[in-house]
Amino acid sequence: MFEPRSFARALSALLALTLSAAPLSGGAQPDAATPAATPSEAPAAAGVSPAYLDPKVAPSRDFYRFANGGWLARNPVPPDRSVYGVDTEVQQQNETRLRAILEASQSAAAAPGSERRKLGDYYAACLDTAALEVRGTASLRPYLARVASLTSAAQLAGIVAEDTRLHAPDDGLAPLFSFYSEQDPRDATRVIGTIVQGGLGLSSRDYYLAGDAASRAVRRAYSSALRGTFALLGDAPAEAAVEANATLELETRIARASRTADALRDPVANYHPMSPAQLRALAPHFAWAGYFAGTGVVPAQTARIDVSQPEFVAALDRLIVREPLSAWRSYLRWHLVYGRGSALPQAYEKLQFALAAALEGTRAEPARPRLCTRAVNRVMGFALGRIFVERYFPPAARERARAEVAAIKAALAADIATLPWMSPPSRRAALAKLAKLDTSKVGYPDRWRDYSALRVRRDDFLGDVLAAARFQFDREVAKIGKPVDHAEWGFPPQTVDAYYDPSLNEIVIPAGILQAPFFDPAADDAVNFGGIGAVVGHELTHGFDDQGSQYDGNGNLRAWMAPADAAKFHARIACIVKQADAYEVLPGLHLNGKLVVGEATADLGGTVLALRALEAAQRGKPPVAPIDGFTPLQRFFLGYAASWRTSSRPEYERMMVLSDPHPVARYRTNATVSDMDDFYSAFAIAPGTPMYRAPENRCRIW
Repeated sequence: MFEPRSFARALSALLALTLSAAPLSGGAQPDAATPAATPSEAPAAAGVSPAYLDPKVAPSRDFYRFANGGWLARNPVPPDRSVYGVDTEVQQQNETRLRAILEASQSAAAAPGSERRKLGDYYAACLDTAALEVRGTASLRPYLARVASLTSAAQLAGIVAEDTRLHAPDDGLAPLFSFYSEQDPRDATRVIGTIVQGGLGLSSRDYYLAGDAASRAVRRAYSSALRGTFALLGDAPAEAAVEANATLELETRIARASRTADALRDPVANYHPMSPAQLRALAPHFAWAGYFAGTGVVPAQTARIDVSQPEFVAALDRLIVREPLSAWRSYLRWHLVYGRGSALPQAYEKLQFALAAALEGTRAEPARPRLCTRAVNRVMGFALGRIFVERYFPPAARERARAEVAAIKAALAADIATLPWMSPPSRRAALAKLAKLDTSKVGYPDRWRDYSALRVRRDDFLGDVLAAARFQFDREVAKIGKPVDHAEWGFPPQTVDAYYDPSLNEIVIPAGILQAPFFDPAADDAVNFGGIGAVVGHELTHGFDDQGSQYDGNGNLRAWMAPADAAKFHARIACIVKQADAYEVLPGLHLNGKLVVGEATADLGGTVLALRALEAAQRGKPPVAPIDGFTPLQRFFLGYAASWRTSSRPEYERMMVLSDPHPVARYRTNATVSDMDDFYSAFAIAPGTPMYRAPENRCRIW
């Protein structure tokens, strides 16, 4: 469900959302007064409910609609969202609980400087919109003044460094490029710094370059947001228009130099370690020493830097020479303000919401309490998560989930042992990697993150946002040159997601997703294996997809599969690419098979593994009677389909196709099951029906 860590960050500039309140799955948050989106403390319904089905649609015609049509009819996208799905339902439940924690923290007499006090103060500062109107851009003025003082290209690096520290490492909104730490792909025992293409305000380079009507509309909305923002910063209308045009033209040139989203998925092609001298030779007009000093990185930490896209950095260097300083000043002013609408007066927020609406199709702005809950969660997620798991995730749930993870890992071992296309040497290497794959990170971390260095003031939310970004950035770059922390988690335990990290060779299954309907201790095994089982299988399979298969069991980027076997593997995943390329999401807009192949491969492999684990769990036990008229095998597939029930706006789906490695939900259901022989027997799928795929055309990998 989550791109491997380094590649998620490489894509962050493309995938960055325009509001700090953007949800984990996209879109703005619902107003508490909107019935269709009102969060509830009641647990989400079980994965298979007869009310969610649409009996008018045959499974052989459209299995996704058959399994979810009733739910889809009752759950259109709320006005203030771009997408609404099962993960949204679980997320709403989690956020209601988090909000209750924050409201109690806001009024609690916690000790000054304590985590509980910081949680409450950050939340209270965010809620105080009257103070935002009074303070305006005061906390940004020193930085805006420095941008205004830019009179030579030599000053650019220092200003960019200062602005970089005002952005969290994963928000993708830092100017020019993203800089953060990563495990060295060729030596997973150490942490190095990495430079990744970025510097774009829009979520995909294609929005700048494509000539279709939808992309032109997005560019018009972006231009409008630029003009409006410059006017709010004090420019006359004509001057604001000039600055907006200069910024858009400069970002368009940056977009032309950027690699496509699918090209960023190749770990070998995006790894280029360099010495400081090589970096200076690549981009001689950017003062790298000044940049690193400005970001707090000492020379010893820059002895080896991964310049992921060298041609992009070289192109930026040419732009530094060619573009007028006035264009750079406009660009840097925009990037200081962009993405911070929730911490600025309402006029700024409305401009940025209008842009988000053009990108994602949202119709209404989020309610402030929901926005502020998400803001705190983004900054102090582990402090919130510690309280969350104490209250809502008992140790017994963790142990049952770990047992299911172990069962699916065993299913993958059994599968690898019998793969007909893999030779004995590759099989031994694959099993060795699987044996090292860490599956212990289930539920919540055993060591919690330290927020003692984070400064929070109750009366300055914009200042808090900037301080939090500096805290997160400084924490990130402090890792460079140090041993790898194998206990660290990539996101907090209340997150409704999961991930595989190839450099750590681990999967992480947070408590946030270990809830109904993904994981329900009261549900039958078939539903749980179709839900959370497929999630776990998906993440395990990422260790052996087109990206993960390039890393060995120690997390190093090293080929371990015999060349002949690798050729067979790539021929098999070419089947996935072909299927995805043929899928039309919107009229004239097809999935990009090369972009989604990793996630689609993990969907198929993970679902196969989950089914095999279910079969192993049922072996030797009395047959399970049908429930609601469906056999365990049928309920497995229904549970899987239910985990993808999603309503989404066309604007959001267009954004996904352009930049997201995850396919749209209906494809993830129908394409996956139509490649599985067991699906045909479960629902008597006959030749000539829409869901039928001839055996020779079914993708078979794991």
